[in-house]
Amino acid sequence: MVAELILIRHGEIDANVQRLWHGTTDSELNQLGQRQADALGQKIHDKYPDITKVYCSPLKRTLNTAKAVAVGLGQVPELCPDLIEYGIGEFEGTSYEDLQKHGFFTEIANSQDFALPGGESVNGVCGRMTRAFQSLVASHPEERIALVGHGAAFGILLASLLDGNPFPFFERHLSNTGIAHLQVSDSIGLLSFDDTDHLEGL
Repeated sequence: MVAELILIRHGEIDANVQRLWHGTTDSELNQLGQRQADALGQKIHDKYPDITKVYCSPLKRTLNTAKAVAVGLGQVPELCPDLIEYGIGEFEGTSYEDLQKHGFFTEIANSQDFALPGGESVNGVCGRMTRAFQSLVASHPEERIALVGHGAAFGILLASLLDGNPFPFFERHLSNTGIAHLQVSDSIGLLSFDDTDHLEGL
C-alpha cells in the first residue's frame, strides 16, 4: 500500500518578514500571504486534483492557507492539533537574532530535549508530528492527502523521517506555501521539496 502526503507551509505572516519566532502565536496571513495562498490553491487544484483530504494546524495562518487549498478540491479542512508549530513559550515573538544571542540554537543543538520556559523541545515536537504522520498514513493507506502546517514543525518531521534525526532541521525548512511531496510505503521517498513555482510573479 502506498500513501502520498503533500506537506504545505502556510503563507507569509508579518513575523516572517520581521524575522520573529511565532510558533504557537496565532498570527494572521498578511496581504502577500493571502495572495500566496490563493496561488497555491490554484496550483494544488491543477497538480493534485485527486487529494482526498486536507488537514491543517489549528492556527489562523494555516487554517486560512488550508481553506484556499481545499476550496478548489470541494473540501473543508480538518483541524489536526498535532500539526501546530514549535512553540517556545515565554520567548514567543523574539527575533532570531536575539534567540541566537541568548544561545537558544546552541542549546537545541546540544540537547533535543532542551525547552524554554513554557515551550517545547525538539524531541517533543518530533513526537507529536510523528504521531500525526503515522495516524494519517494509517487512516489513508492508498490515498493522497494534504497537510498544511509550519516551517519548523515540518522541518523537524522531515529531518526525522529522511535523515534519522530531528536536528538539524533547518535544511528541511519549507518556504511560505512551499510544497513537499512524500511517498510512503515500506520506505519513505521525497518526490519533491519546496516547490514554489506558483509564487512566480507575485
